[in-house]
Amino acid sequence: MVQVHSSLFNFKPKNEKSLRTIQEIKIILDHLYGFNIMKKTRLRKYAFARKIFTTLASNHGHTNEAITSTFKIPHDTIIYNHKTIDTINKIDMVNYNRCIDKLDLKMKKIISLNSLSASPVADEIHEKLKTLGRKDLMYFKSQVFEPFVSKLEFEDEIKNI
Repeated sequence: MVQVHSSLFNFKPKNEKSLRTIQEIKIILDHLYGFNIMKKTRLRKYAFARKIFTTLASNHGHTNEAITSTFKIPHDTIIYNHKTIDTINKIDMVNYNRCIDKLDLKMKKIISLNSLSASPVADEIHEKLKTLGRKDLMYFKSQVFEPFVSKLEFEDEIKNI
């Protein structure tokens, strides 16, 4: 079991712009998972733990270069982890949220696994749709969305001929 100094849990940033160190994020995740998340293995529990680590560090403002230089995680792996965050298990979602709480990070938690999206474009569209009223949503559905989906289905039929 990983030993974590209790003062890490009580640390408060001097201001909102203070970044928690990459090492602090790793230490907390080691503690939450109960193993060294950087162990060189391709076992799923380790790979998903590293996926949570790289996503937390990136979302918190650390550059891919900083993560790469600190833990020797290849740049393409960091990008892949961030794009495939929607594949995590429930325990990983819980640990992601617990790490945000323990380090008092100013970032959104994952509400449910269904809410994850690997696409920033889809997130942007979803956020805009949430602001529309019922009448506008009905118009969008009938005049924009349904014709668009029909066009995509038609194009797929043509490709399959």
